[in-house]
Amino acid sequence: MLGGNFVGLGIARSLGAHGIQTWVFDSDRSKSIAQFSRYTTRFVETKEAITDALLREGQKHRLNGWVIYPVADEYVETVSVNHELLSSIYRVTTAPPGVTRFALDKRQTYHRASELGIAAPWTSVGNSLAELEAEGIPYPVILKPAINHHFFPQTNIKALPVDNPSDLQRAFAQMSKYILPNEILVQERIPGGGENQFSFCGIFKDGHAYASLVARRTRQYPVDFGNASSFVETADQSIVGSAGRLFLESIGFDGIAEVEFKFDPRDGKYKILDVNPRTWGWHTLGKAAGIDFAYLLWRQAVGLPVTPIETHCKAAWIREITDFVAIVKSRNRTAEIKRLMSAICSGEFTSATFSLLDPVPFFAEFALWISSGLSRQKKAKDFFHLDPVVSELGQSVGRTERVSERVHSGDAPTWPSADVRTANSPIVARFGLGSMEGTKIRSRDVELIEVRESSTEPVE
Repeated sequence: MLGGNFVGLGIARSLGAHGIQTWVFDSDRSKSIAQFSRYTTRFVETKEAITDALLREGQKHRLNGWVIYPVADEYVETVSVNHELLSSIYRVTTAPPGVTRFALDKRQTYHRASELGIAAPWTSVGNSLAELEAEGIPYPVILKPAINHHFFPQTNIKALPVDNPSDLQRAFAQMSKYILPNEILVQERIPGGGENQFSFCGIFKDGHAYASLVARRTRQYPVDFGNASSFVETADQSIVGSAGRLFLESIGFDGIAEVEFKFDPRDGKYKILDVNPRTWGWHTLGKAAGIDFAYLLWRQAVGLPVTPIETHCKAAWIREITDFVAIVKSRNRTAEIKRLMSAICSGEFTSATFSLLDPVPFFAEFALWISSGLSRQKKAKDFFHLDPVVSELGQSVGRTERVSERVHSGDAPTWPSADVRTANSPIVARFGLGSMEGTKIRSRDVELIEVRESSTEPVE
């Protein structure tokens, strides 16, 4: 797995239950709870390019035929761009750039959706603020990055709410310090919260799904503008299922993916938001419902037979560390508690981290979140405290070197921009744990390795 957060933990548990060895690669030990899992055979912390680390470790330890699972978009992009190179050792479950571009770049996502007749919210993109304002902005809107992993890791912010031209000018200038102006999307704000968001999730082989389900984001955190799902339930929604399947089949997708939609009560349409061409946050809901996406993908990758799964049971998933806070901050706590208890009693129920068979990661996550809370909060505060200098055209001056370094990097794929005028996503402000402090935990049950750029020798 490339990434050891709770998503990677779910993969390790799924594969480990079948006796499959799992290694976890991560650039930041403080965010990796999978390192504490009994199912993780080896943990590798590396600051070097992940492709170089994979090739070196693969050659050194003869990992030929092992399956790669990226758990974040930045890893998806890297593996996709280096698909052929990595395939010389590994079984790569990530598609080449010609396919992943329709998922990682929302400009391409919405353009393809428009071609397919899939509903999407109004969206505009331009090379300057002046171009955007010329379109006529239907306030209130949001500003969000076309390529999320170019922006979110630096700021801990997914989108900015904008209510008027003054807000737009300020938010556009702030975002322009991190990403290029033509990567900033302006979108209408769809009413409603997480309860209006649905997802199609499926596993595809030869361009067709052989197992899938639809789920609803019943709760999210933060409550008003969710950073991520905190309570998800399987749902029956044929429109979402058909549209998600159509989109992924149209791009010739193979592997596992999630397509997110939001119901717009103004016109009664389910509108596409995002596409995740990888394991998503609550992928273990599938296992509880009878579709173990991570294990099915492994079987598919190594050439074992897979059988179509036509039905699944009702199930629910909870992100413990945030859902209890979401319930406390809910406008109707009693109703949310009843909903949770009903899900626990009426169907299969699973959680993001807690497991009686593998308890350490659950407690480790609390300690790691406490110790890294200040860092996450600081990213958001640094962003909001920027003092952008704006020219007459509204373009920010003095953009940081991060943008130019990425643009001129030879590793960055150059995907064409689509002329998009349609799309929306969850609005998110900040996500932190205040000034709480704590200590890190080390596990004695897993081999912890640090790989330094200056040496290929592991350091305990």
